[in-house]
Amino acid sequence: MSQNFYTLLTNIGAAEWVNAEIGGMHVPITHLALGDGNGNPVVPTEAMTTLVNEVHRVPITSVTADAENPNWLVFEAVIPAAIGGWTIREIGLIGGNGGGNKLLDIGNFPATYKPVLSEGAAKDMVIRMITQVSNASVVQLTIDPSVVVATNQAIVNAVAAHEAKADPHAQYIKSSQKGVANGVATLGGDGLVPLSQLPPAIATDAEVAASLSAHVGAGDPHPQYINAAELATAFAGQRGRSYFFGQF
Repeated sequence: MSQNFYTLLTNIGAAEWVNAEIGGMHVPITHLALGDGNGNPVVPTEAMTTLVNEVHRVPITSVTADAENPNWLVFEAVIPAAIGGWTIREIGLIGGNGGGNKLLDIGNFPATYKPVLSEGAAKDMVIRMITQVSNASVVQLTIDPSVVVATNQAIVNAVAAHEAKADPHAQYIKSSQKGVANGVATLGGDGLVPLSQLPPAIATDAEVAASLSAHVGAGDPHPQYINAAELATAFAGQRGRSYFFGQF
């Protein structure tokens, strides 16, 4: 059975890839162009520089390598519910160096009508375009963050990548540290943290008692203050004088 729907690099797109590989550069990708083919099926050719009849452009939201073929790039874009009123029959990848706005890849598309709310039905539509290239690493997705819409698959991929990390939240203490010294303490049967789980910087009851006993037993634990003997010496020979201690 012959393949009725396909995509292919245009001559411009092929040249962009070759130049990027030779010069060690990237190929910027920005938008997906949508067309209605002027009401007719479209046969893509490498010589095309524009769609037969472009009706709208939407920003590319994600690009991923195919799981089975690393030279197949899957581009995704979302057409918002408020946009439409035409039938999609052709799609094109827009980007390139030197200002971009070049048709890098062209594909025909099964005739699909995109309704708008005023017609009684509306929905977001996800368009996927698969492009075969010689070197997928030279692609650089350029995104306008003010208009990005994440697809369900993009969210699933992002969450999976996050969860696959060995330590995705380094700011938290790991559960394996629970119940170990200097880690996350557990409570004993008395409701207190066991001494074995306290860090060395925290004194035990016995250590606190010994420290207080040594402090109290010192002859002059607070030399910065005047004691009774020093006060008596200071007042010696000052009899007959009146002193007032307090505030006016």
